[in-house]
Amino acid sequence: MNDTIDIRIQSNPKMMRLVRKTIAQASEMVGFSERDVHAVTLAVDEGCTNIIRHCYRGSKVGDIVIRIRMYEDRIEIALRDFGEAIDVGKLRDCVEKRRQELETAGPVRPGGLGVMLIHSVMDKVHYKTSPHSGTVLRLVKYLSVEREKKIAGKST
Repeated sequence: MNDTIDIRIQSNPKMMRLVRKTIAQASEMVGFSERDVHAVTLAVDEGCTNIIRHCYRGSKVGDIVIRIRMYEDRIEIALRDFGEAIDVGKLRDCVEKRRQELETAGPVRPGGLGVMLIHSVMDKVHYKTSPHSGTVLRLVKYLSVEREKKIAGKST
């Protein structure tokens, strides 16, 4: 399998239902467990929500381009916005700070958990920014070895 789905939506929260359904169906086609289908769908939902909220600041006029690539062993999803580029270094610092807050069971501030969730459920997360063309968030989730064996009919 080597299939691609491209979607272009406006930065409107009402479009998220369509995105979630498409991501869930694509994840099922790859062979992910129900749990992983939900995890991938949630990660993409969080990514799109962050684009709407932070890059376009709630405006419904910006575009989000979503490219879903389905392979035998993984799904790759790219979310591209054309809004204000994010500071990747600042984002990494924020994720690390939130992780430390949660690990030490100290006081946890509201917000900022979405990016951490994305990092925790996806196998690879990569941001590429450009001052004049927004940001691309690339997400990769691999099938587990057990799932791969089942799909290949080699389950023991």
